[in-house]
Amino acid sequence: MEIQAAVIYHKGEKFKIEPVTLDEPKAGEVLVKMAASGICLTDIHVQNQEYFFPLPAVLGHEGSGIVEKVGEGVSTVKPGDPVVLGYAYCGKCQACLSGAPFECERLILHSPRKPAIESAA
Repeated sequence: MEIQAAVIYHKGEKFKIEPVTLDEPKAGEVLVKMAASGICLTDIHVQNQEYFFPLPAVLGHEGSGIVEKVGEGVSTVKPGDPVVLGYAYCGKCQACLSGAPFECERLILHSPRKPAIESAA
């Protein structure tokens, strides 16, 4: 399906709202019809590549909406449920258990890393 998304192609450029193609939800995924969304400081850090994330990218992880579809294995929400979206966290590491899920150790371990040597391209 075609949706509108905030896309960034190069370090430091402005976000472009443009159409992108979105696949149907896969196992463990949820499709949400967004009612509200925002760009947060983390997205700005990625925009400026202060936090490495491969570009081009669709950014934005905060918002609210209504669940439209769920992928296989999803049992915590169903179509029609209102939801609030935030950042991912594991809920099991020391940071999560101490009330700081924004510093989730597992999320950090599984996030893309900036390469030690960047290509000249």
